[in-house]
Amino acid sequence: MKFTRENIRNITVMGHGGAGKTAFVEAALFNAGVINRMGKSNEGNTVSDFDSEEIRRGISINTSLVAFEWKKNKINLVDTPGDFDFLGEQMLGMGVTDAVL
Repeated sequence: MKFTRENIRNITVMGHGGAGKTAFVEAALFNAGVINRMGKSNEGNTVSDFDSEEIRRGISINTSLVAFEWKKNKINLVDTPGDFDFLGEQMLGMGVTDAVL
């Protein structure tokens, strides 16, 4: 499906470490039918935590983008790390989206 500007939503997901940002992204992908089961950060099987260091540590280190269709809209979610050590990655996410959740 081709999308117009009016049908695209760009949203950054932010919060402190352990708040459930990656779990929220997994739930959104699952409910949209993109994945058939929700992964868990501590099991190293989430869509947005794919880097080997993220998998080893069980936390988000890098900003990552996931996209899906929902009710004739394209939703782009930017999953950001929660740890203050990765503030630069959080800032990247905020700079490219229309809203922060």
